[in-house]
Amino acid sequence: MKLFIIALIVLGVCVEDTFGKNSFGIVNKFRRHTKLSVRCWSGNDKFGTIFLMNGQEKHWRFDDAFFHETVFHCELKHGYHFMHFQTFVAYTSKWNDSLKNRSNATWLAAEKGLYKIWEHRSPEFMYHWL
Repeated sequence: MKLFIIALIVLGVCVEDTFGKNSFGIVNKFRRHTKLSVRCWSGNDKFGTIFLMNGQEKHWRFDDAFFHETVFHCELKHGYHFMHFQTFVAYTSKWNDSLKNRSNATWLAAEKGLYKIWEHRSPEFMYHWL
């Protein structure tokens, strides 16, 4: 049993809301009263669905997997019966040190679509709502 637990630690199993050097976040930046449905997952974790009201945000911290790339996908929905949506890659681990900070991002959900902020830059438009 101890060997199994050590193997999980060495493999870098991610757990929601734990301490880690990597992170991503989702922020509801709609101007009008809009409930945002957020569902994020990786190969190791499924965070379940949460709802963010205007101005609310959620951040996850974690460590990358040791033997393979860590990728987190998110599906955001809003509108009448959550009919507007977008599914995207919210985080990808990078083994190249020159790109490491690009993977830690905050995603803003707004009327036009999704914006990405990383390295304290201005928000960059990434995706329209479908």
